Amino acid sequence: MLLAKGPTPAEVTLTMIEDQHPPLYFILIRAWMDAVGNSEIMTRLLSTFWSLLTIAAVYRLTADQFGSGTGVLAALILALTDNDIMLAREVRHYTQLAAFAALSSLYFLRYARRPARGSGIAWFATSVALLYTHYLGAFVLLVQGVYALLCLRPFRRLPDVFFRLALIGSAWLPWAFVFINQALVRYTRPRIFQSTYAQTPDTLAMVRGDLVGSHFGITIGLMLLGLLTIFYLKDGVRITLHGIRRKLYLALWVILPTILIFLIDRRFPILTTQNFLVVTPPIAVMIAVGFMNLERTARLFLLVVFVTTSLFTVDAYRLKPPWREVATDVLTLREDDESILMDVWVDDMALRYHIGRALNADPAALPLVSMWEWREQYGADYFAYLLAYLQDKPAFWLAYKGQNLDKLLDFFPQHGYSRVFTKTEYIRDDPIYVYRYERNSGETVAAFGEMFLLQRVGISHLPTGETRVNLLWGTQKPPALDYSISVFILDAAGALVDQDDAPPLSGSTSAWTPGGLYFDSHTLRKTLPAGTYAVGVKVYFYADPAPLSVNGGEYITVGTVTIP
Repeated sequence: MLLAKGPTPAEVTLTMIEDQHPPLYFILIRAWMDAVGNSEIMTRLLSTFWSLLTIAAVYRLTADQFGSGTGVLAALILALTDNDIMLAREVRHYTQLAAFAALSSLYFLRYARRPARGSGIAWFATSVALLYTHYLGAFVLLVQGVYALLCLRPFRRLPDVFFRLALIGSAWLPWAFVFINQALVRYTRPRIFQSTYAQTPDTLAMVRGDLVGSHFGITIGLMLLGLLTIFYLKDGVRITLHGIRRKLYLALWVILPTILIFLIDRRFPILTTQNFLVVTPPIAVMIAVGFMNLERTARLFLLVVFVTTSLFTVDAYRLKPPWREVATDVLTLREDDESILMDVWVDDMALRYHIGRALNADPAALPLVSMWEWREQYGADYFAYLLAYLQDKPAFWLAYKGQNLDKLLDFFPQHGYSRVFTKTEYIRDDPIYVYRYERNSGETVAAFGEMFLLQRVGISHLPTGETRVNLLWGTQKPPALDYSISVFILDAAGALVDQDDAPPLSGSTSAWTPGGLYFDSHTLRKTLPAGTYAVGVKVYFYADPAPLSVNGGEYITVGTVTIP
């Protein structure tokens, strides 16, 4: 969504030149968001559309080759494939890749079987769209070329097919130079290539689960059975390779891209489970053909088992980090225009989105800073730029998920910032921290008794009509009791109109020590008429009716809030 911010197709294309993907999906998602909005549901629906189109294309491809009954079964199997379901709910281009791979294969096989102008044009258009959707689409065109060499007869048809493949390539040629530059830059940007997986047994098991499920013995067996033809005769069963040419395309479509992904990954990391969605359609077709090779009773029984298992188990699922909750943790306490630093690897994009949605603002216009982007941009000067950025900021927020490898968390206290608030969210057992840092200016707003020092006040009127008051406290000596803070609003006549009494947000005051900084926040929720109101603060112990003295009185006015 950030790459597709546009607003024009030309601007989206220029943005994609600096990325690692071709531009078609990003141009389409820009137009889609302009038409229907950028809510989570509406943006995901574009991927769902492509997933449904893939199911339709797989039905038509299978029905053309093996009959409508097998086509319905292949469509059902694909509709139950968890990897496709998962990616159909993400704002990413993988289901569009699968859709154009299926459509290109459909029209290629039609043209290979019986050349016609309509199928030739459709093959060209869907293949070009495939290449401009994802670079792995080239593997599907390679499959088509290999299949033509092996199976297309008579040989005099080969020049026509390869001429058309060359035309498809020439339509992609203008972007080929961009691809070369992207490939050269890709491996200088860790945020991009380090999001791939290493070739480990765990990764292979994850890929296997995404492609053929946890019941892989059955599905792989059915795929292999789909390469055969079984005749059930009165005197026995006859197994042949009858019709292998029709099935060879499917086998090549599965085998060649899979092998190439693993081979290329050894030199240029491209291994992600999402990339294998390009071979999910032929797997569904091969499983369907395998089902149709079974005797009717066995087929129905195994199909019921397969469908039931698919409906009630999940083979491909990614637990998403709680970025919506992290955004809420920050925005619930953030004052107007306070900066938010993000050190959460590539997930800063998701966090940007949720913060922008919550504030109804373009994330690009908000004071959001990605630490990983700055590390890439500034290199060895990264900390110098960070220090210059923070120079005029008394407080900021940090969303953090990492190992402190570059000592970022040590940098802040070295330059006068204290961590005054921590909230923790979890993805499984891995913590994601929300920190608030404040710089001690040495100034004091007021002293309460001979104990507490109010060092900073921030007052914000929220779009919801609420008033948020943030306080930064210190203490001159260890308190023996747990005091409460009262924050209240007075009208022009000095009458109390709203108040919030609670222990400080940072916890029990009896744990405070001299020299420490302690963050506190109060939200006053009453809807008030338009006007200007005074905001007051007092400190008290619940068993003592007299609050701590401040400036000779019971409370201090710390500012005003204007209700529009």
